[in-house]
Amino acid sequence: MMTIFSLYWIFFKFGLISFGGGYVLLPLLITELVEKRSLITLEAFGNLISIAQLTPGPIGINAATYIGFTQNGPGGAILASIGLVTPSLLIGTTAVYLLSRWKESAIVKGLLEGVRPASLALLFYACLLFLGMSVFTKPFPMDFAKLLLTGQKVCLPEGFAFSWQGGIIFLISMILLLKTKISTTYLILGAAVAGAIFCR
Repeated sequence: MMTIFSLYWIFFKFGLISFGGGYVLLPLLITELVEKRSLITLEAFGNLISIAQLTPGPIGINAATYIGFTQNGPGGAILASIGLVTPSLLIGTTAVYLLSRWKESAIVKGLLEGVRPASLALLFYACLLFLGMSVFTKPFPMDFAKLLLTGQKVCLPEGFAFSWQGGIIFLISMILLLKTKISTTYLILGAAVAGAIFCR
């Protein structure tokens, strides 16, 4: 059980380094909350992210509110959420002031250019995590990244297999996103209904 101050501080740190949006936070949340502190299982975290897609608000705030509530009730939910947004308010306000004055600075341009590839790497990592939680029967082994990058042999966990239901929902969702202007809300609700019918 985490104290209210601990919840505020840990989510403050997440907010401080979450350049690139809520999905960039996912690897950080999993490392800290699932692997290091064991506050939530990876499967439960996957369910949390799915539910967060169906509820209003940014995914990071939804995750902070949920984790805060499970650890310390309503007070924990409020403090974890405030902790996550505090750095954004401070940095955003400062950045607007500085960028208006130094927007042509080579250093400022370099800083922004440097952050983008790191954010992309975190997004890619999040995609691998979702891949394991969505279209396979067990969490995707992160060692698979070694296979992609170095060609080293990787052993898959026992019972690891492709989920045809998840794979079909994924493919249909991708086609709808690419070929239509479907609202993401309707897409997620439709996928949830399909999952309730076919993924039992």
